Amino acid sequence: MSRLYDNKPLQSIPVINHSYHGQWQPRDFQSGKGILLEGTVESRSRHIISDSATKKNRYYVLHIKIERSHRRKFDGAGAEIEPNFSETKKVSTGYLQSSYRVDPKGQTDRLSPEEAATVLKKPELIKLTERQSPAGTVPLWIEEEDIEKIELVDGQHIRLKTQGDGPFIESITKINLENVNVCNYAGGEAVGGTWTDKIMAVKAQEASKSDDEGVCADDDEWDD
Repeated sequence: MSRLYDNKPLQSIPVINHSYHGQWQPRDFQSGKGILLEGTVESRSRHIISDSATKKNRYYVLHIKIERSHRRKFDGAGAEIEPNFSETKKVSTGYLQSSYRVDPKGQTDRLSPEEAATVLKKPELIKLTERQSPAGTVPLWIEEEDIEKIELVDGQHIRLKTQGDGPFIESITKINLENVNVCNYAGGEAVGGTWTDKIMAVKAQEASKSDDEGVCADDDEWDD
């Protein structure tokens, strides 16, 4: 199914001004490890937050319909690692992966769209964006200078990760559903250097091991 291309520049989106009582500190809404999610940008809005120190903080808010989500996971040294996409995994038991068994993998890090929305929505911030949010979407914030690095349109399919359990985006990738290629990237690393790439690289290394070691056979655990 094709979608109409919206070529209106970002600057054409009206700016909504807010006065914030106190000092604006996004980290106040970022406790927790954060979430990895995939979804569709249903609409976008622009916001300027002016705090008590008269500092202007400029953001775009992406109103996203969540399709898949998982909690971010880190090892003891603080390095991000692959989450448990499901509670079980397929393990090769036969020659040339001719047969498999299902082994437990531990508690899944998967969240339902409703669970993810509960984690990400902060009442104080929802008050600022609720008039612009279509039903069934979650408003996620990204700084103006970061959104300018990626060309987004309404209807765009994306993957992103949040800064802690809050609505601020740490990095975002734009994907093409026809070939599942990353098209652009904002935040953190160069184009293509995403957490999705790293997860797939780990899975490729696992797949190269011998059958005797029990190779994980899942192709794309996002689709489980």
